[in-house]
Amino acid sequence: MNEKTMNRPLSEAERALVERYHSLIYRVIGDLHLGADAAADLYGDAALGLVFAAQQYLTEERLQKYRFSDVAYSRIRNALLRQRHKARKAPVVLSLDAWQKDGSTLYDVLPDDRNADPAEIVTRKEHKQVLRQHGVRSCKVYRFPVYAAPGKEAA
Repeated sequence: MNEKTMNRPLSEAERALVERYHSLIYRVIGDLHLGADAAADLYGDAALGLVFAAQQYLTEERLQKYRFSDVAYSRIRNALLRQRHKARKAPVVLSLDAWQKDGSTLYDVLPDDRNADPAEIVTRKEHKQVLRQHGVRSCKVYRFPVYAAPGKEAA
């Protein structure tokens, strides 16, 4: 949708098209095999796709050689797929220290047992930094516990 179509009310002809073809939204959602939760979340985007199709269809002559239902189906489908693509591309942030329902953390379920200890991960990162910093091919990094002075926290 562009700025002109977003900021103006629908004409009577556009409103009639949207009302007449409203059921097309459910057909497109069904054809895409979206779950009930996703369909409820994406309904607004599908409705905007239908409104945009009505506005475009009545203002652009090149579209009028097609049936409105074909144009609207395409716009609704594209709006839904675009939103689904954005949702899939959104990063999912997980904390390895977060407690799960069964009382474990994600550290407990990692398939690689090398990642079980957070200090081990830090040691491997430090190892890579030393290699890069000094330009050597191999080295060993040892991590010793640091004990704090009385009344202060350990580093």
